[in-house]
Amino acid sequence: MTHFGFEPDAGRGAALDLRMHDELRDSLSHLREVLTSRGVETGDLDATISDIGDGAHLSPMGFALYFDLAWQVAARDHSGALETALRLRQARRQDTGLVIEADLADAPHPIARRINSASGEDGMALAPITTEMRDAFATRIHAGLALIHAEMPDLHDEITGIVRQIVLAQAPKGAKFEFDGASHYQYWGLLLLNPNHHATPLAVVEVLAHEAAHSLLFGLTVEEPLVFNPDDELFPSPLRADPRPMDGIYHATYVSARMAWAMDRMAASPRLSQQDRKIAAEAARKDRENFRSGYQVVQAHGRLSDTGAQIMDGALAFMQS
Repeated sequence: MTHFGFEPDAGRGAALDLRMHDELRDSLSHLREVLTSRGVETGDLDATISDIGDGAHLSPMGFALYFDLAWQVAARDHSGALETALRLRQARRQDTGLVIEADLADAPHPIARRINSASGEDGMALAPITTEMRDAFATRIHAGLALIHAEMPDLHDEITGIVRQIVLAQAPKGAKFEFDGASHYQYWGLLLLNPNHHATPLAVVEVLAHEAAHSLLFGLTVEEPLVFNPDDELFPSPLRADPRPMDGIYHATYVSARMAWAMDRMAASPRLSQQDRKIAAEAARKDRENFRSGYQVVQAHGRLSDTGAQIMDGALAFMQS
């Protein structure tokens, strides 16, 4: 069920995934109408729309290709649109649960290539990792997911309902932007994680709670944005050294509350050692500090939508409890 409640909901992830596919099908249908009105053949696009209607799911790359198609239709680049429509048809996801992949030197990942090709001078860039890094980190991811499943089953099901692909990569040497994890609304269902960070299953629990909360917000804001502040208005961020737009401040504030929620439960888990429980409690304390810092900025300068206000009210109620 889709709702704005703060605490994780086992069925909400899958419901949001279904909704995002419904929205994608509707948008693709509109693009098909435009192309048909121009006399352009739409066989591949017809097939994708029909497949989604029959319950098929697209990979995160498929969602990214939709944005290419929309731009190409607007630009009347019909040959490019036909090529993208074919790639969309091939982006059907084999629904086998969460898939962990990596950007490797001898097997570059297509999402990493796409992000690098679109990255500006100051944007995030990705570099390949080794197979040893991939295998070791995949083991930690599974251990972290097992902890979440044991201690927070609703969070586990919400995360796995939304996140269907994790791609592992690292920042290039000397990069201006060092990332530990990332997500983006154009790649629905994707998380990017850096194996150089999150050295323990407990750390994996926190980063999954963090990045999946960003994806949750993407899924909850189909009808209206979180904030109405323009992107050129910059404010201090609780999680970044550089000033950020209000949408980024809002995201950072909300995910800090979600991280605190998860770490509170890890701090009370009998499955963890006493040392790990102390680490979890300290992480929760820092997450609460970050929330308070971010909330002050949001409260002072944020022009929240009704959706944004309802979501943040839930986070605030938890943090004040």
